[in-house]
Amino acid sequence: MNQSNQPQKSPFLVLGAGLTIGAISMAGLYASGLPFSKASAADTHLPAFQTRTISAPSRESVSEMRNLDAFYTNLAEFVSPAVVDIQATSGRQMGPNGERMPTSGGEGSGFILRPDGYIVTNDHVVAGFDKVKVILKDGREFDGKVTRAHDSDLAVVKIEAKNLPTLAFGDSNKLRPGQMAMAVGSPFGLEQSVTYGHISALGRDKTLIENRYYPDMIQTDTAINMGNSGGPLCNIDGQVIGLNTAIYSPSGTSAGIGFAIPSNQVRLIVDKLIENGKVTRAQIGLIPENLTDYQKQQRHIQGGALVKDAPENGPAGMAGIKKDDIVVKVGHTPINGQLDLRNAMLEYAPGTNVDVEVVRNGEHKTFKVKLQAHQEMTESQSQGIDGLGSPQQRFNLPKGFNAPDFFKDFPGMGTPHHPRSKTSPTSPDGKAHLGVKIGNLTDEARKQFSIPDDVKGAIVGEVVPGSVAEGLDLQPGDVIQVFGSKQINSADDLTSAVGSLKSGDTRRIRYSRYSNGVMVVDRDVTF
Repeated sequence: MNQSNQPQKSPFLVLGAGLTIGAISMAGLYASGLPFSKASAADTHLPAFQTRTISAPSRESVSEMRNLDAFYTNLAEFVSPAVVDIQATSGRQMGPNGERMPTSGGEGSGFILRPDGYIVTNDHVVAGFDKVKVILKDGREFDGKVTRAHDSDLAVVKIEAKNLPTLAFGDSNKLRPGQMAMAVGSPFGLEQSVTYGHISALGRDKTLIENRYYPDMIQTDTAINMGNSGGPLCNIDGQVIGLNTAIYSPSGTSAGIGFAIPSNQVRLIVDKLIENGKVTRAQIGLIPENLTDYQKQQRHIQGGALVKDAPENGPAGMAGIKKDDIVVKVGHTPINGQLDLRNAMLEYAPGTNVDVEVVRNGEHKTFKVKLQAHQEMTESQSQGIDGLGSPQQRFNLPKGFNAPDFFKDFPGMGTPHHPRSKTSPTSPDGKAHLGVKIGNLTDEARKQFSIPDDVKGAIVGEVVPGSVAEGLDLQPGDVIQVFGSKQINSADDLTSAVGSLKSGDTRRIRYSRYSNGVMVVDRDVTF
């Protein structure tokens, strides 16, 4: 039969017949009392299913998204040329072909403040190193000269260059939680990395990290990691509103809680470094804190710095200032908060007599205080101040790593590496020594240094000054797990492995640190 003579079936007729059959079948199922849909809804307590039409985005919505996308990319393109990669190195050793190579180094970020080569960064990025190299976005490299303000964790690096792209400071006093923020830097050595987030909170204080006190930090959820330190935190206008400095992280990587030094504080310190080559700070001898809104209402006062403590043997205490006084003026400088009081100490030389006005029980009193030389606060002195307990167990300085041996130059939570020559004392028999006292892992040691139960190795109890171990930054509580090609499960294993060492030998060593998160160092060392 010729199939071409058969009548053609309309596709609409076929579709209509299918829908009709389907409808009759579904009606039959409901009529028969089969419980599949009703029982399912009743058993799971879900509302009856209703169809919804998903509409495509409108042209206006797509246009808005494209504009937003273009805004962020333009912002990154504006900021990035002024952000630099900073590499710091110290020491030298012989490479496999006889070349001299740096024995240690670190990596961080910075931004160009002036077109004639002034760059701002954290002090902990450059502290303790012999040589600092600045790498611009266009690939040019310059040696840098460092001027430091250790206690403020700020530094200026000067390079010999002209007509450089720069970034301007924004006013950090105008920041509000929820504002957008962008960070640019070199996390883990990945230079020119851009991340976005928000301002999470303001005025985070009482944070002591490696003998540096940070009284007024910006908290941000913008992702920052090791290597972001010294890089800018910017607002949507491309202005620097903070200097990325620290992270809160048990693992040592971004947990969405980062901290930046406010731009107004950075500007104050950096201007003094550029102008004077140093920062001189006096000390008033009291511990200030900000007033809460309730305290201001209760005491009918607009602002000031509450005196949390004023030791009797300190300048303020000897002048008559007491705990719970509210400092409202130092000299001619109004004090609205504790940071104002701290910054006022930058304006006076040690030994200066200055009038300090306080409010006590509603009355204004003025005391003449003879300021003394500033002394850095130690961690033990901070225990009564920091409600978090030991701050070094809480915060990391995201100083950075030097690929490929990322962990070699970050010896713990906020501890800048001060490298030493990796030479080993040689005994009369010609053998070299690692320079440590070791022991087996005990329950007490695991508890003291937060070492997991499944970790094996030899624990470091003491490090000999000037030894290879000190150059490696081995510290008490570190666990040596590999030496040479040998897995270390006990102190005897390490003693045996080190016993055959001679001067000039190279061995691989791997050790872990658990007391401040988890850090692993794995590298070859020449004895």
